[in-house]
Order: sequence, then C-alpha cells, then structure tokens
Amino acid sequence: MSRRQKILEAPKNFKKKLKDFNEKRKKPREPITTKASMFSIFSWAFYDLGNTIFSVLIVSFYFGLWVVSDEVGGTDSDYGYANAASMALVFLTAPLIGALSDQARRRMPFLFVTTLACVAFTAVLGYEKDGWSKSTILTVSLIFFIIANYFYQAGLIFYDSTLATISTPGNKGRIGGIGIGVGYVGSLIGILSALYITTVLGFPYPAVFQMTAMLFLIFAIPCFIFVKETPEDNFWPSLMILMAILLGINAWLLEGSISYIPLFFAIWCVFSSMNTKSTPLFRDGSIINATAGTFTQLKGTLSMLGNFPGLSRFLVGRVFYTDAANTSITFAAIYVREEFGMEDSEIAIYTMIGVFSSIVSGFLWGYLVDIVGPKITLNAVLWFWFASFTLLISTVWLGLPTWMIWLAPFLAGIALGGTWCADRPYMLVLTPPRYIGQFYGLYSMVGRFATIIGPLSWAIIVDELGFGRPAAIGFLFIVMIIGYIILQKVDDEPREWPPELQADYEPEPPRGAIGRSR
Repeated sequence: MSRRQKILEAPKNFKKKLKDFNEKRKKPREPITTKASMFSIFSWAFYDLGNTIFSVLIVSFYFGLWVVSDEVGGTDSDYGYANAASMALVFLTAPLIGALSDQARRRMPFLFVTTLACVAFTAVLGYEKDGWSKSTILTVSLIFFIIANYFYQAGLIFYDSTLATISTPGNKGRIGGIGIGVGYVGSLIGILSALYITTVLGFPYPAVFQMTAMLFLIFAIPCFIFVKETPEDNFWPSLMILMAILLGINAWLLEGSISYIPLFFAIWCVFSSMNTKSTPLFRDGSIINATAGTFTQLKGTLSMLGNFPGLSRFLVGRVFYTDAANTSITFAAIYVREEFGMEDSEIAIYTMIGVFSSIVSGFLWGYLVDIVGPKITLNAVLWFWFASFTLLISTVWLGLPTWMIWLAPFLAGIALGGTWCADRPYMLVLTPPRYIGQFYGLYSMVGRFATIIGPLSWAIIVDELGFGRPAAIGFLFIVMIIGYIILQKVDDEPREWPPELQADYEPEPPRGAIGRSR
C-alpha cells in the first residue's frame, strides 16, 4: 500500500479501531480479587511505593546532588561511573538470578534478601569517620551506592515475578497498574518528605538517605508478611543469618554505645536461625543445574531472533531511546542545579511537574495505543522527548529565557508516561506468544545494557572531554534520533502466528517504569 493510500485509509482505520476498542471495553472482566484479597494486593503494591521512593530520592535526586556538592567535591563522572558499575553488575547477573528464582518457583525469599541489603547500604550512604578526607568519604559512599543500587535493581526482578502470586492472566494487567499508580504516590511522598527534612528541619543530605532506607523498609514489610507464595514453607533461617551479617556491619560502622543495639539483634538473629526448622530454597534440581539452564535458554533465545521480522531491529532501536531517556532522568537534578542554580525546593517542584504530567498522560497514551497502534504512538512519544531535550540545550547555548526550562519536565513527563505505554505493546506485537517469556527477558536485558552506556557516555562527555552538560544532552538527543530512525522500518501490523507458536493464554508484558531499569 502506498503512502497516499495509507493516508486516505487512516480515518476508516481509526473508526474501526475505536469501535473494536469500545467493544472490548464493554466485555465483562475478571474481578481483580480472584486469586488474592484486596488487602494482599495493596500490601504487594506498597512495595512499589517503597522502592519508588528509593528510585526518586537516591538514583535520580539527592545522592547525585550530594556527590557533586562542595561537601565532598565529587563530579558528574564519579556518579556516572558508580551508576554504570552497579548496572553492569545487574546486567551480568540478572539472567542468572531470574532463572534461579524461576526454577525454585519461590521469589519472596530472594525479594526479602535483596530489599534488606538495599536498605542497609542505603542507610550508610554519606557515612564518615573522624579523620576521613573528602575523597575517602566520597569513595566509601560510592561503593555503598553501587551495592545498594545493585540489590534494588535485583529486587525488581523478583518483585515483578511475584505478580503471578496474586493475579491471574485475566487480571494481572489491572493489578500491575495498581502497583504503578501506588508507585507514583511514592514519588510524591518521597519528594515532599525529603524537602521537609532538608529545607524546614535543616538536616543534611545523609539524613535523606537514612529516611529513604526507613521508608523503603516500612512500606516493604506488608508485602513480606501478607503476600505468601507457599504458606507451608519457612524461609526465616537463611534470612536471619543475612540479617545478622548486615546488623553486624552496621554495629561495626556505628560508634559509641549505640553500636551495641544492632550487635544485640545480630546475635539474636543467629540464635533464632539455629532454632527454626529450615526448608531448602531449591526443590527441583541444584543451583548448578539452574544456572546451566539459564544460559542454555539465553543462547536459544538469541538464535531465534532472526526468525521473527522486526524483532531484532526493535530491540536495537530500544537500546538507543531507553539510553537517552534513562540517562536524562538520572542526571536531571544535577543538570538543573549546576546549569541553572536551582535550590532543592525548586528541583522538587521541577520533579513533581514531571511526575504529575506522567501520571495524567499515561492514561491518554494508553487509549492512543489501542486506537492507532504502538508504532505511531511511540513515534509521537519520541517527538516529545526531542522537544524536552531541545529546551534543555537551547536555554543554555542560545540564552533563551530561563522560565522556559520549566516546560522541559512537563514535556519529559508526558514522554515518560507514553514510553512504556507504547514500548511494551510494540514488543508484544513482534513476539510469538509461545516465547513471550524468553523474549521479554531479552527485552529487559536490552534496557539494562542501555543504563550502563548512558551514564558512561555522560561521564566521558562532561568530565573526561570537558564538553559540559549541555553537550551531553545534545549527545543523548542524537542517540534518541538514531533510535527513532531504526524503528521506522519496524511495522506494528498484527502477526498471524502458526499454531506451534501460539500460547494457551493471552500473554501480557511485564509491568515496570522507565528510569527504574526494569
């Protein structure tokens, strides 16, 4: 069909898709409480609230500002390299830990372990001892950040997998949406709480790190208690040992009589683990077999890529546009602080503009995907990213009025809300139902790879080459344009899969949020 014919057919296709959408909307849907109570569902979603607070306050906001502050005298590259290092560890180990969880068929123990480790190392960010130089304080905290962010990202793998514990194929999309919605609430809670303790109470940034750890743990506890995969299993012995180790580390780091408190609880955890009956985590085969199965599956997935038109090209394009989007989010607070002199309160408002526009636009983008398809929608989303990048660059290089920078988070929020609304359904169109799990694992790996090269490129451009932050945004702009060009030859026409590539259920893509590297 020629371009002219496509244009002429567009109104008719639009009406047809709108009619199909309305018919689907009117069909009765399975209740969301089919498999779990509403209380369990919200207990699960509260974990999303807690980990979003970590994502916003540590990864995207205050820790980066602390690194480049006069307090420790760090640079963009210090934060960029630390971020890239943690994501490289995730990239290398994610297939392994995901397969271990799948073959064990139990995710909650892994989620508990990763969350506890993340909380412990987040709480000691900014830690210093008498006599430590600025560089020592910075180096120690960057190491703690790498560990905390690694366990946060690893925890997302297990948390997303626990969706199957409380949902069915007929309602997991809506339950996952509850988690995303509650997660956005976490963004607002985190930003407002941090703003209060820094500007009103006058506490330094390390207090924000400790508050983040506390809130993450508090909101995660309901998920650990009220979302149960196998009630007959008992996982506490191994977890008690881990808690004892982490408490022992904190007792060593603390000074004075207060160090005896975590030491006491560490000893208590050891004795509790000895007196509790344990259940092996791996019931089917050994860890070695699970690991071997992981890499065998990954090799098979890669070998099948060429069999499905457009899939490999889409994944390559995704590397580019997720690289640009994630990197711009990670360094946004540093950019507006250093280039425009924004105070913490202004950065908080700047961030909340993006959060609100993302929430509202997400619903609109979802409807647009159903009406015009994911390709047109994703193209439109990328143009919003282009507009946001243009504002970030031109206000510095061209001397445009400073007030125009406040349009950038609004446009970026709109783009953020639409990226995943279009990105995941696009992938779903290109993937045969039978292999949806395998290819979405590869899809996630592509996203994580982008979160490695993004911070690295920012660090090299800003500090190693000395071109400055606007040049780094310009590079991200070019990277996203490359991704846009690559995607233009990938169509979103529904595939007619043969029976051997069909599944017994209608698969849905995994839930997640860009900027969190799922």
